[in-house]
Amino acid sequence: MKKTLLSLGVLGVFISSAVAAQEKPLNFYAGVGYGTVAVPEDDEISFSDADNGFIQLGYKLSENFSIEGQYSKSVKDAKATYIEEGINVTDEWWESILEMNPGTTLNEIQGVFPYAVIDLAVNIDASIETSAIYGVFRSSGDLYFKVKAGYLSEKTTLTIKPSAFDFYAEVLGNAPIVFTAAEGDEEFDDFGQLPVEKVSDKESDFSGGVGVGYKLTNRFFSELEYTMLNDDLDMYSLSINFAF
Repeated sequence: MKKTLLSLGVLGVFISSAVAAQEKPLNFYAGVGYGTVAVPEDDEISFSDADNGFIQLGYKLSENFSIEGQYSKSVKDAKATYIEEGINVTDEWWESILEMNPGTTLNEIQGVFPYAVIDLAVNIDASIETSAIYGVFRSSGDLYFKVKAGYLSEKTTLTIKPSAFDFYAEVLGNAPIVFTAAEGDEEFDDFGQLPVEKVSDKESDFSGGVGVGYKLTNRFFSELEYTMLNDDLDMYSLSINFAF
């Protein structure tokens, strides 16, 4: 009888330990996701959407409330094409003629070619990088809704690259010189080595979002979200997360 009670007691300890291990709270979670960032029109320049990949790490304060950090970066830039008309390139035109005709003077060239302009087409790539911290509420149940609010820092980098131009040069007493050149043409490459420019802008502001989620298992859950990154940018995303 005593051996039976002892065996039952030992078995009870093992069962209790196993149950306790199974019920250990999974307070941390990490996830990866992919989202589409809607980029607004800027000064009549219309951008395509950017695609951002992201990682996130969270800690559950309770069953329904969490703190969550997220970092995202463009894996496909937003793109746009812009045409700037009537750019004065008279000085560059005169310099190129002087180089090709070393025996002439600047005054002589100016007397024949009073001015030159180009209409320049540029390709613009916009890369978006964000880092954010959120307070998050998730409702109870396997299928749940999510609300988050917090602070986000966003950096947009524009890469501006000339792609083509239409050239017009006035010639006194003769027909004007007119031609078109695109990237890869000899005339395009020779015309002053048109530079590629990069411009970056940073801002930090309130960010918030809503979404729905589904618990696939005790540890894995997936979420579909809309996030207002800032006043200008919105992201629609899908993530898969692992609790530990």
